Amino acid sequence: MNWRHTAAALLALGFAGGCSVVGLSPEQEEEAYLLRVAQAEAPWLSAMSRFDNTLSGNYSTRTAFFVAINGAGLEEGARDSLEAAAELTPPDTLADDHGHWLALRGAATELAPELTQAAAVGDVLNVLAVRRGFGKAEAEFLLSIGREFCIHLDAVDPAEDCPPDDSLPGGGYGTAAYEALREYAIRIGPLFLTSAGLDQGQRTQYLASVQPEIEELLLGTGDRLGELDPPTEFATDHEALLRYFDDQYAVAALITDANAIGDDATILELYAESARLFDDLQNTLSDAVRPIVNPAF
Repeated sequence: MNWRHTAAALLALGFAGGCSVVGLSPEQEEEAYLLRVAQAEAPWLSAMSRFDNTLSGNYSTRTAFFVAINGAGLEEGARDSLEAAAELTPPDTLADDHGHWLALRGAATELAPELTQAAAVGDVLNVLAVRRGFGKAEAEFLLSIGREFCIHLDAVDPAEDCPPDDSLPGGGYGTAAYEALREYAIRIGPLFLTSAGLDQGQRTQYLASVQPEIEELLLGTGDRLGELDPPTEFATDHEALLRYFDDQYAVAALITDANAIGDDATILELYAESARLFDDLQNTLSDAVRPIVNPAF
């Protein structure tokens, strides 16, 4: 069943406007509710898209950069999405997920003014710190909700961001490895969001703030995978994953050391090495393991 089409029909009957619609099946109630979740998310997602585009853009002056940050409208987007979310009553089957969603919307609304304040005083490092705060709140949310809620969110890829379905290969191993890699990818992504507006000193400070978390995630994910016992058909892939996380952790530690002494040339070389390790793993993994590793690779 196409939930978007069904829910749209229900809304056209007056469900979204608060009118009573009787005789809805539990499935129809979920479909209508999930459509309204997507509608409520829209103001925030639009503002966040503008904000992230601003971070990656080039500006002639620092002032122009911070004006663009304010122009993204994150405070308004956060507030509008929270207000829309608070108006919804979920079906019982999605009540827990709804609570996690409200917590996310509340966290974004609390963080957004900090971004405005950072832009007002020209503090690009704090702008990035607030962006990481948004990312961490989103990570906690994605890792707490069920698949049914997750797959209906417009900003996610169900094959990467959501809990797996029954089609995942590898039995218990496949599920455990997928979840380890999903958590790794969700948590590490915000740590790589940076800005072209950083000068050398700020880049040093930025790396010093994120590298400990990057190293912890690489080490922790490798350890988590190392506790798993893969089926014979995935043994070679599993060993490749373990080597990858060991090697990436070693590179991350060297980046931390190079950053401590301001050795930008070495940092660039190590970034290239990290990219090579990623490419080599992509060329090594079998087609059979792809659904399991899809969240991170």
